[in-house]
Amino acid sequence: MISLDHKSLNQAHRYILFNSDDVQQYIREHEDIVNSHSRKRKWNKAKSHSNDFIEWFETRATNDDVSDFLKGLSRGLNSVAKKFSGYVINGYRFHTRMRDERCKTQNSGVTVEAITRSFASSKDERPRKDSLTYYGAITDIVELNYYGLCKYVLFKCDWFEVKEDNYGMKFVHFDKRCYKEDPFVLASQVHQCFYVGDHSDENRYYVMKTVPGDLFNMGDQLDDCQDFHWGEPYDSSSNPALPTDNGEVDVVRRDVPAIVIDQPLPTLYDQSQDIDYEENSDSDDSDEDYME
Repeated sequence: MISLDHKSLNQAHRYILFNSDDVQQYIREHEDIVNSHSRKRKWNKAKSHSNDFIEWFETRATNDDVSDFLKGLSRGLNSVAKKFSGYVINGYRFHTRMRDERCKTQNSGVTVEAITRSFASSKDERPRKDSLTYYGAITDIVELNYYGLCKYVLFKCDWFEVKEDNYGMKFVHFDKRCYKEDPFVLASQVHQCFYVGDHSDENRYYVMKTVPGDLFNMGDQLDDCQDFHWGEPYDSSSNPALPTDNGEVDVVRRDVPAIVIDQPLPTLYDQSQDIDYEENSDSDDSDEDYME
């Protein structure tokens, strides 16, 4: 068990709310309020909507027309969380970067697609909606709960700037990070990727997609499970909503001109479960359990 700091709790709580089906009508309600009572530019309105929604929603949820579930959700997360170094969901086996360092295989790379409203600049009054792909690596795996109401497993990630070479192949630099204010993503939403180093440039790593495996054919990898679970399959037709990163970086990943990522469209969330098992085949530390 670990205790999360206030900033991390706020980041995770905001991400969960913006990806909760039940909260979408209140997200739209707050956005309408911000747009109708402000003469700010659209960029600043979107910032206000993202930054102020949590506090507004907690107050709004005190009204009688809000369900008990949403009232509980509005009160925020328990700061005490479970921490894992490995997780299995959607046919992928994920590790944190720290666990990867002790393994023969790489399982910490993640990719997620999101429908994102993008601004060319802070003065842009005609933001564009794009489907963008984000690439990162898992630093922490945590199970957070709303004081017994419900729980979610999230990956805390380092997100990397992505570029393409002359052949259209995507690559990243691990030392060029972005979206530092939005590190969390639901475990159910991500797909796996891995990074291959470029021998001609030690700082360049090419992105390779991973095909989901069959959990029922993982064989010896799961023989030592003490309490093995895996999450429900995620509907890949739904894209996650990524909260704005507060303007810390103005880079965009994919084949689009340089734009600043702002408040995206909302979408569905999905829940999954934790995993505790020994990984004797890949790990140099065979006594380490998946839950820390």
